[in-house]
Amino acid sequence: MTNEHREEIMNFIRQYRSNETNFEKLYLKLEEELLDKDVDTEYVASLLELKEKQAVTYRQAKKEGISAWPEFENFVSGFEKTVTGH
Repeated sequence: MTNEHREEIMNFIRQYRSNETNFEKLYLKLEEELLDKDVDTEYVASLLELKEKQAVTYRQAKKEGISAWPEFENFVSGFEKTVTGH
């Protein structure tokens, strides 16, 4: 992943991280990253883990209540760590 692409993704995350209602926008960006053919397999594996664990946890918590802020924050933080780590 190029530094320019990394910064673009981080800017997107920063723009939408402050409100739980932006989960779907962030989730769609994660999906786009999974489809990007220019990213390495380790990055894709990390994104898949994020999708299968933290995104699922958020959705389950959201079904159980009005707010799932801690789970949303875990998802966003995980997304940031995945992007900056690769």
